[in-house]
Amino acid sequence: MRRPSLAGLWVFLFLAIPVNLPAADAAKKPLQEADLNKLIELQIDDVTIASKVNANGFNVDNAALERLKKAGASDAVIAAVRYKSRQDEPAAAPAGAITYENICQLLQLGIHEDAILQRLRKSPTVFVLSAAQLKELQGLGASDGLIAAMRGQRSNDKTTAEITDLAFILDLSNSMNEKTKEGQTKIEVARKVVADLIRKTPDGLFVTFIIYGHDLQSGCKAVKVARPLSELDAAGKEQLAQFIGELKAVGHTPIALALETAGKELAKNNSYCGIVLITDGMETCHGKPDEVAAQLAQNPKLSFGVNIIGFDVQPAERAGVEAIAKAGKGTYYHADSATKFAELVQTLHKQLETKVAAAPADRATKEFKAAGKDAKPGAFLNDAPLVKPGEYKGTLAMMDAHYYQVPVHKGQELRAVGIVQKTPYEVGYSKPYQSFIVTIYDQNFSVAAREKLTVEGNPATPVTVRATWNVPVDGVAYVAISATDNLDNNGTPHVISETPKPAPYTLRIKLEGDAADNSPAPLARVETKPGNGLDSAGKLTLRSVAGTDIKLGEVVFYRLPVKKGDSLLVSAAVQKPWYVNAYFATKSTYTLTFYDDDQVQVASKKIEVTQCPPDACAILLACPPVPLGGNAYFSVGCENSGPPPPKDFQPKPARLAIQVIPQPPASNVDAKESP
Repeated sequence: MRRPSLAGLWVFLFLAIPVNLPAADAAKKPLQEADLNKLIELQIDDVTIASKVNANGFNVDNAALERLKKAGASDAVIAAVRYKSRQDEPAAAPAGAITYENICQLLQLGIHEDAILQRLRKSPTVFVLSAAQLKELQGLGASDGLIAAMRGQRSNDKTTAEITDLAFILDLSNSMNEKTKEGQTKIEVARKVVADLIRKTPDGLFVTFIIYGHDLQSGCKAVKVARPLSELDAAGKEQLAQFIGELKAVGHTPIALALETAGKELAKNNSYCGIVLITDGMETCHGKPDEVAAQLAQNPKLSFGVNIIGFDVQPAERAGVEAIAKAGKGTYYHADSATKFAELVQTLHKQLETKVAAAPADRATKEFKAAGKDAKPGAFLNDAPLVKPGEYKGTLAMMDAHYYQVPVHKGQELRAVGIVQKTPYEVGYSKPYQSFIVTIYDQNFSVAAREKLTVEGNPATPVTVRATWNVPVDGVAYVAISATDNLDNNGTPHVISETPKPAPYTLRIKLEGDAADNSPAPLARVETKPGNGLDSAGKLTLRSVAGTDIKLGEVVFYRLPVKKGDSLLVSAAVQKPWYVNAYFATKSTYTLTFYDDDQVQVASKKIEVTQCPPDACAILLACPPVPLGGNAYFSVGCENSGPPPPKDFQPKPARLAIQVIPQPPASNVDAKESP
């Protein structure tokens, strides 16, 4: 084996890894022979010992050097002390157990924590630390990680066993054009085998690929980072493999410069790493690659070392190439044929599979998470739950509306904000459009405020829409959030083949302004079925609300006990059933009619609903004073008022809510229709 030159040793000393110094004195106090013996006994690595000698100094004589050699000091340590010993020494004995006092001594000497952790992994000792010992260790600069390792948490610490970054260096010197025993040139074999290695490189590895000798005119400066350090995915593997397949060997062999370049690339991440060099010979550019490799190996994070595959290296050069791998704390593999070269690359690939940190598992896609409380919404106005101001969450299907009811007071400002994540869907060659609507209704089902936002495409970002209302009287307000069907770019419903999942939403209800002590009470809900004629009319009560459904062509009837002269305000809210026409806008007309006790029509009002709004539309009928005591009757009829539907066509029923309250003084109410 070749030993480092004196010049190389000076580089080794001045570029040694940093050490942890618990106090300024530790950096200045010369090492004693007992200190050095302790480091050797504890099997601290040569680089760390040499660094400590360089930092603190060591007073030595020939007798002390002999004692150190007998104690097991390696030639690197002896060289660091005396700068000239080059004798081969037997390998040190296997490491034994390390004691608490040993660790304290290492910390007092300012030994880098990575070196202490490496020594701990060789020891079977598990420490039970007292409070006093913990305090002492922390005072000496021990980290939480070191303390955890002392307590036995070492098996899960794979940082030194696994690498995340790797540098490949490929020799493109002219000698790679020489033929192998099998008749192919070395560069032909290398291109194929190395490209295959790249394709099989474990996923998740960060790779840099460096070539040298590719440019004859650049001479000994011909070193190129063909791929900067970055994560190698499937596309990157194929791109790099194709690049390798086109390489030509023409130049010199600047191995030292190539190793320096690899070190700079790997320093970008400062992660656990390694180097793989493929060469057919020794440095030809007067560099000192063994010294560079030794400098690189001083970095504790070069845990995979500098590994070399020597491809048909000449016997006269083999020892020099092996010395590079040894200095870089890596392994040398010798291949004297194309077959052996392919086998060794496969062996290296298997080692990489065990050394490379596993690629992180693909995580699940993060989906929008709506904020707010789970509060079951009403399907329509008549069953809207009474809620306080706050945030409520749910999901909206197409042509769906959710209703809530909130007490309000005169002078307050009611704000309703919808935050919706549109569910992605496709409609062939067109862009998808969908509208989300927030509507505020007063206590008579009239639209007090309504805001709509039409969303184009499938944005990943949630959309927001806000409606605001200044409350004129005490009472209750209804808040609805709704979603339309798919629309074309003109806002016309457009049928799609597959219905998307419901869209998650948050509905934020806010009230600003003073509130009275007592909250207004909502109307009573009555469960009564309507009749299909005046004689079978379902019974209502004053200050109540009832709900049902209604089909195209149907009329439903209710009755209410009254006294002569009563003035009533009747509200009917409807939600048009969904149906479309390919060429014309669909329309439905709803008629609210008031009859006296003789079942004679007294007043009526109509509303026409165009297309398919997802939320409610209302009719308000301020009835004249009741002419006769007994019963008052009300009916709601639904008819198609647009293009004739197909024969026997019947969409799903529309929702209907109806309420009757005493008419407020000087009532002047009109029908309100949602846009």
